[in-house]
Amino acid sequence: MAYRHEATSKRSVNGRRYVVFMGKKCRLEGCNATAITRGYCEMHYRRMLKTGNPGPAGPLRSRGECRIDGCNKEIDAKGLCHGHYQRLLRRSAVALQTPLRESGAACSIDGCDRPHKAKGFCATHYKRVLTHGDPLAEMPIRKVGGVGTVAHDGYRYVPVPPKLRHLTRSATWVSKHRLVMAQSLGRALSSDEQVHHINGVRTDNRLENLELWSTSHPSGRRIEDVLEFCMTMLDRYGDQFGLTDPWQGRSER
Repeated sequence: MAYRHEATSKRSVNGRRYVVFMGKKCRLEGCNATAITRGYCEMHYRRMLKTGNPGPAGPLRSRGECRIDGCNKEIDAKGLCHGHYQRLLRRSAVALQTPLRESGAACSIDGCDRPHKAKGFCATHYKRVLTHGDPLAEMPIRKVGGVGTVAHDGYRYVPVPPKLRHLTRSATWVSKHRLVMAQSLGRALSSDEQVHHINGVRTDNRLENLELWSTSHPSGRRIEDVLEFCMTMLDRYGDQFGLTDPWQGRSER
């Protein structure tokens, strides 16, 4: 059965695509939802496909509460709430008697107030269990302050705001020491430029603790090659470090 109407849209139900005639209401009395096909709205059409009868205009029945004692959550399937039903699917009926995890619960390790992640542990202790087979409760968790995250290489990586992405070649996350140096120079760093931490602490990203290093070097050692390389480096960095004259700062011999 087709309806004539100017406004239409497409919708998929159970893998089938239908043209929805906007403005037409479901044919069941008391249902004001938009009809999608055969004069029925999506809910009643799904009932028709499943049972052969679109049923009443409203919901078939109230879902009620979960059948597990002490659980007052709404039923999702098979008389169980969503949490208990997922346990039934993934584990067994025995797991149904275990209380559901309460939101806001903390890690089960004494002295750890981090939020629960899985198996009674916070994210850090749970990762230790997966890696070592033990939460290593006696090992303190390194607390890192500031914005961003410290990666396995020991460097801090931070998000780059849009106004600074011209300094990172449009990268949205970069190591903080390279971003600090780029801000100081007013330009993006080249691939052959490295930023060295003077005191060796990779999370100490104060500008006075950073040095700009270059991995570029001449391919040969002939005097002409070395001199040409020196002039190239002087042209590249001379203005930034105030060394426009190759003999500036040297005493006469």
